[in-house]
Amino acid sequence: MLATERLILRRFTIEDAENMFYNWSGDPEVTKYLTWKPQESVESTEAFLEQWEKEYDSDTTYRWAIELNEIEQPIGAIEVVAIDERTDSMEIDFRVGKEYWRQGYTSEALSEVLRFLMGQVGAGRVWARYDVQNTNAGKVMEKCGMMKEGILKRAGWNNTGIVDLGISAKVVSQAVMEEAEEPEEEAAASVTRVMGEDGKMRNVISDETMEYVGILAKLELSPEEAEAAKKDMEAMLDYIDQLNELDTTGIEPMSHVFPVHNVFREDVVTNGDGSEETLANAPSMKDGGFKVPKTIGE
Repeated sequence: MLATERLILRRFTIEDAENMFYNWSGDPEVTKYLTWKPQESVESTEAFLEQWEKEYDSDTTYRWAIELNEIEQPIGAIEVVAIDERTDSMEIDFRVGKEYWRQGYTSEALSEVLRFLMGQVGAGRVWARYDVQNTNAGKVMEKCGMMKEGILKRAGWNNTGIVDLGISAKVVSQAVMEEAEEPEEEAAASVTRVMGEDGKMRNVISDETMEYVGILAKLELSPEEAEAAKKDMEAMLDYIDQLNELDTTGIEPMSHVFPVHNVFREDVVTNGDGSEETLANAPSMKDGGFKVPKTIGE
């Protein structure tokens, strides 16, 4: 089970059938870009969940119900649909009921699953394919740090027919992978999120992370200095999380209190540089320039 500020990601149970059916599995708009038809009844969803519950017996099953805390019911699903152990690669898929679109729930769930799969499971690459007409899916992936790698023409099929597939992925950098492979230095540096006394999620930085930050910054921190720096960094991460919740749609970047104008004039083409007219006003001239009195020295 995983947790974010607004969501719980947990296993599905047969009791989720009704909420799953009415929230998304029976909705043609949600299943439009999926490869299976909308389910016709709660009973058909129950049969679906019975199979899913059996699959949880496998160690390679990663499938979560996206449960919204405030209503305590699943509003969507996110799962690993394919694993390639040779390349440490996992393919992921997700969907959320339309009533909960454009509220940040999908990206919140995807970010947490990416963190878990790459930070704890050890995936070197997490990727997804999507119908290019489903632009919202692509935007969610981009928001979560998945880079668009390309488009496969007429490479997929869903309820709309044959489609072009976009491919997006998040990949562990080669430098990080090489460092993780060194047996003498097993990095335990991490940032975790825990529930605070006020019911809000908080970032907690490990002591190993602070030690690593000190090495990178070439600083030798005393225990007191490291603890103070850790609290400051946790507070900054909490504030960044708050900023990420803001809807910045339509807001121009780099806003200013006062209007910003270009202070440089545009280049103007003229006939000649005007030096003769300028020098004509000089009290005295020498070698094509102004002759002025000496101000320093004799």
